[in-house]
Amino acid sequence: MTNWLDEVPAFDWSNARSVHRQCRSVLTRLAGDRSLLSRLVHEIEHDPKRLAESEIHPLINRLIAYQDDARGFQIRVHMSPGSRELVPHDHKYTFTAYVLAGAYVHVWRRRTDTAEGDFTSTDIQPGIVSIERPGTCYTFGSPLVHQTIMLPGTVTLFMRGPREKPRSHAALDMWPEADQFPPSYEQGKPKHANGQRPVTMDEYRSMRSQLITRGLIDELAEIGS
Repeated sequence: MTNWLDEVPAFDWSNARSVHRQCRSVLTRLAGDRSLLSRLVHEIEHDPKRLAESEIHPLINRLIAYQDDARGFQIRVHMSPGSRELVPHDHKYTFTAYVLAGAYVHVWRRRTDTAEGDFTSTDIQPGIVSIERPGTCYTFGSPLVHQTIMLPGTVTLFMRGPREKPRSHAALDMWPEADQFPPSYEQGKPKHANGQRPVTMDEYRSMRSQLITRGLIDELAEIGS
């Protein structure tokens, strides 16, 4: 079944200002389109590709709500398990986030070594500190480093572009617990991906139930009614 997301054009992800306006428009509309968001989440159960790419991680869980490789973007639902804060890290891609529920402290950090690649806590300093609340929307470039401290139950929409570098990096000296988790199911992943694995069907259904209980999506029978 087609929907308005199928008509979204490919974006120029190299232009952060332009892509922020475009992604903000898409995510704001999706946040307000309860019927479509509900349908996208429910459809994951019957979409082997999106189910396989939906993941559990000790620091953040994610469901793949929409994906189009040809146009180079993916939309996820991120859900905080609420047990740990994310360590300072960068990303392989530019992304835009929109807060649906909950809140978090967001520390935008700057690298003092002016380099790229691996870093530790001694290579970064706090830059801007903000509070992200429902309705907040921001875009983050792949070279930047940030850290989030989320309230339990925080849920965000997350729209990412194509990969811009081989892997992401994190200040692992601030997450010694990484060694307590098994390596990621994907070979070649960095240590901060330890504990990352595909969701089981039961876990997916539990996450979906949480979204329904929070009033963020509808029960299947209510969609389109």
